[in-house]
Amino acid sequence: MKLVKSLLLGSAAGLVAVAGASAADLGVKKPTAVEYVKTCPQYGAGFFVVPGTTSCLKIIGRVRVDAIFNNDLTRTADKNTFRARGYFGYDHRTATEYGLLRTYIRGFIGRDNAATGAAALEYAFIQFGGLTVGRITPVFEHGYSNSFQGINGLGGHSDITYVNSFGYTFQFGGGFSATLALDSARERQLNISGTTYGGQAMPDVVASLDYAGSWGSAKLAGAVHQIRDAINPPASTKYGFAITGAAKVNLPMISRGSNIWASATYADGASSYVGFNSTMTAGGRTVTVSDATWSGVAGTRGTLRTTKAWGLSGGLEVFAAPTIRLGLYGTYAQLDPSGPANTVRTYSVFGQAAWLPTAGFLIGAEVGYSAINGRRAGAGAPVAQAAGGDVRDRGNWTGRVRFQRDF
Repeated sequence: MKLVKSLLLGSAAGLVAVAGASAADLGVKKPTAVEYVKTCPQYGAGFFVVPGTTSCLKIIGRVRVDAIFNNDLTRTADKNTFRARGYFGYDHRTATEYGLLRTYIRGFIGRDNAATGAAALEYAFIQFGGLTVGRITPVFEHGYSNSFQGINGLGGHSDITYVNSFGYTFQFGGGFSATLALDSARERQLNISGTTYGGQAMPDVVASLDYAGSWGSAKLAGAVHQIRDAINPPASTKYGFAITGAAKVNLPMISRGSNIWASATYADGASSYVGFNSTMTAGGRTVTVSDATWSGVAGTRGTLRTTKAWGLSGGLEVFAAPTIRLGLYGTYAQLDPSGPANTVRTYSVFGQAAWLPTAGFLIGAEVGYSAINGRRAGAGAPVAQAAGGDVRDRGNWTGRVRFQRDF
């Protein structure tokens, strides 16, 4: 019996040895450990650790499709525009001993109807602690208006979406922060009536004080803008300014996410900060917007007289259901260039409904009316007839349907 056991054990050991040798001969390797993607919950959803580093990355994307309808007045103008845009970018973050180091980029490419293409860099900035440099949403903006809103350069509140800037933000605690920034003045230059703008010699100096709390948020901001004509020699230089105040109040007693907001802005020699474009058109009327008016004779310095402007805007957003958002928005603005009887007034009202069936997906529609009022007869009248339009038609109806997917 002992002999049988010994033979069996010896045979088993031999088989194991042979099997091990065969496996080695066949080149079979031990399985390696699988390296799983690690997330970065401290920065929010979608961030993951870049392999081999301590940095976190989020890939950003958006597809937006619009169908826009309006009452263009000429036979050659499109009464409807079909727009498709693809957005792309990333958010890269690294924790350092000096604070968060963040790099953010977002841009888009697009196509309108059959022949009009578009490409733009929206954001490209670096944040290091409180320092922010690059292309950002301007510090002057309050950011309360919904981006779906169809107001376009008719005033009410500053609506320049992006600007090149160098700035620093200090956090006081308790929801308060303050920012001081130097912005590109080129993106705020409109016109000088009677002559043209000179080159940029000084950036716009912008400062803001912000508060965010459980009840809502508030903002107070101001800017200094240089007006420098191109007459050389001689030339004139003047300094304009703008100031704005805004507040947003949450309305949880109605529903979660509901809010109401309002803003007021005044500018002297800095019309862009009230939301005016260099040229604005509504219906059959068009207006060339100035920061100042030059008066004098050739070969003299002359005089720069600043344009005064102010505007009001506001909106109410209500979630009728967790996935149904309703909005009503309005603006009123006034532009008063130097000289008699040339004040221009604008106003607009927009209604909006949006369905958000799942996170990051929106299907919505809006309709709005905007108009320009002002003297439109005689020499020097500020309101002119739009190309191919009827100056008696002061208003413009706009409708929009949007499909938007963010990821």
